[in-house]
Amino acid sequence: MINPQMINGQQTTRTLHGQDSLNQRASILVRVIAVRRDTDGGGDDFETLVSRIVAATNSQNAIRPSDLMANDRIQIQIQRELRKLGYHYIRKRQSKGEAKREPGMQFRYFITKEELAQAVAACEFDPKLLREGKERLFEERYYGSIFSYSNPLHYLAPYWLVKKVSSTAKGFPERAYAKWLVVHFMWSQLVKIIQGSAKSDRFRRECERSGKAVPPLVQAIDIGFTAALRFYRHSRGKGKRAIDVSSFFRLAGLHHQFESFWRASGKISRRNFVKALGRFEKAMND
Repeated sequence: MINPQMINGQQTTRTLHGQDSLNQRASILVRVIAVRRDTDGGGDDFETLVSRIVAATNSQNAIRPSDLMANDRIQIQIQRELRKLGYHYIRKRQSKGEAKREPGMQFRYFITKEELAQAVAACEFDPKLLREGKERLFEERYYGSIFSYSNPLHYLAPYWLVKKVSSTAKGFPERAYAKWLVVHFMWSQLVKIIQGSAKSDRFRRECERSGKAVPPLVQAIDIGFTAALRFYRHSRGKGKRAIDVSSFFRLAGLHHQFESFWRASGKISRRNFVKALGRFEKAMND
């Protein structure tokens, strides 16, 4: 039943739901989109399509590039494959704390898609890109190269390298700025040792349980950080034109310059690095 009322001198009506209406001729725009579920790709295609429709029609909430890719087929495949190894892959916008509080979350490791993207990009691209923000990695220019495999081992080896580099940087403020350069350098040294599914899986398991291959790896990373900061002090310039550490590691092409610096100086450091890497390789092969 609709009851007429007076509000501020205007006649209104009380709707069936008990809400006042100041204008009986008001209209609401509704968009109806019919989506078929019987696509060749099954539920994956349906989720991807719905995600794109929401992104295209949402004018209120900020949509990030990473949000647009949350339901991409490769993201769903990565989530499924990582689950088999005991990892919960957070592909939608959610904190790790929120994910851990969900019912049935008995996983040991929680990884966001942003972390995975950073790890792969640090190994394969100019480290400068990592200093430009996580969302850049989900732009069309980079996304296809970063997320090109469904095999979880393709991502977990770089992921664990970043974890070990990050832990080695703790307590040293300057190292935080050099982190992505060191990751890139270490990957170039490790890739031949851990290439292939069997070796990548061994590397993952060694890192998970802090096995005997980890201490020599950390030692090599520590030497890499020392060399990177020595490279910074050598290349930053002098006096008023000297570049501060934060700005220096934002420069493009530093990974190429650092490789040249590494080969040309610090014989003792290189010798110790090679020894540590040799112990790491031996532990990986035992």
